[in-house]
Amino acid sequence: LLDFYNSKGYRNAAILADSLYPIPEKENRIGLYVKVHEGNQYYFRNITWVGNSVYDTRDLKTLLGVKSGDLYDRKTLYKRLGYGKEDNIDDESTINSLYQNNGYLMAKIDPSETIVGEDSIDLEIKIFEGNQFTINNVGITGNNRVNDEVIRRELYTRPGELYNRALIMQTIRTLAGMQHFNEEALIPDIKPVSNDLV
Repeated sequence: LLDFYNSKGYRNAAILADSLYPIPEKENRIGLYVKVHEGNQYYFRNITWVGNSVYDTRDLKTLLGVKSGDLYDRKTLYKRLGYGKEDNIDDESTINSLYQNNGYLMAKIDPSETIVGEDSIDLEIKIFEGNQFTINNVGITGNNRVNDEVIRRELYTRPGELYNRALIMQTIRTLAGMQHFNEEALIPDIKPVSNDLV
């Protein structure tokens, strides 16, 4: 419910009270009472970027798709940034994925909101890019079904190549499609071994 309100610009919406109660005249039915405080509807005012040097601010703005005057929508904003719980590992259209798929394993994105007046929000998006990482080694553990070379033929990520999260996930999907392994057990264990090797 709060995600819905946030998506409509009600940044400070809150549930003040809720309760369940029986409906005597209707068997096996209950009622739900929810008291909501909507607060003001907010709009984005100024959007600034800090720390980006790899990608031009204009390109990041285009990918984000949010501009001054747009209705505040936290869920969509976080999803497009690839921030917090909205960091969808399969979505290649986020700012975070743009960095992760080009070797920037340690890239971090931190949106900071400042309320201005009664209905406006200034947004500052801080980016820590870090170093590009190269794949040092690809190990396979827990395999008792097929020869490791069969698995290695299906890898989209190889030593010497730039780290690319999308290709790692493609490898996982390909291995799952072989139907030799439990899909839930196919978990990439990504370990940096230096400032630029993983």
